[in-house]
Amino acid sequence: MHLALANEVLGDRRLPPDAQRLLLQEQGPFLLGNTAPDVQTVSGQSRVETHFYTLPRTADTPAHEALLARYPELGHPDLLPASQAAFVAGYIAHLAVDEIWLDCIFLPHFKDGVEPWAERAFQHNVLRTWMDRQDLHRLDSALTAAVLKQARPHGWLPFVSDRALRDWRDWLVSQLSPGCHAQTAEVFAERMGMSAAEMEAVVDSPQQMAERVFRRVPESILRAFREASYNESIVRITHYLQFCSEQEIAQ
Repeated sequence: MHLALANEVLGDRRLPPDAQRLLLQEQGPFLLGNTAPDVQTVSGQSRVETHFYTLPRTADTPAHEALLARYPELGHPDLLPASQAAFVAGYIAHLAVDEIWLDCIFLPHFKDGVEPWAERAFQHNVLRTWMDRQDLHRLDSALTAAVLKQARPHGWLPFVSDRALRDWRDWLVSQLSPGCHAQTAEVFAERMGMSAAEMEAVVDSPQQMAERVFRRVPESILRAFREASYNESIVRITHYLQFCSEQEIAQ
């Protein structure tokens, strides 16, 4: 989902021309940044270490503000290498999308309910798996994999090692390569102590999706979430790279 949104944002004319030019020139780092908060999957970090907010939330500070407050050196993109600035812009966009998901999808539709929490968590992860599958069809997988390979992390984050980012990049590329498949279901199933086949059986069944997921979250709400995520990504990226209209990124 994050990769599909990032690819669409790249072509949006609302981005300042210089910012858009930067992101197009540094597509690999930008795409990697749009996925990088989830590096915890391979780095072993806690979610709060990479997403900068707790579940449940204990503060009103937006995640990207918490990130830049803790690591202020990342808040001066004009002083960063172009690749790093594009990467951080993508990272900030990812955090925005996740917060919108939390506020618009998870909290109102899954946090509480008459069903046991295990069933609601299952439905939530099935929905995320289903959405990933839909967005995979929106991607040119081979091209996206080739672009991601161009990302060469070099001290981009003070809280994640270059090796972890490279491992994350390579794992994404392996899922986008011909003959391979996305491992979203495997990741969520492992967290829930079940098999991926159990999750995919629901994802593959329009009837079960309707009965167990879309009755809780109508597809119209998912479309609204996507539109809000897209628009907010552009706002956050533009704000972060607003200097682009006045000066060039450090090379």
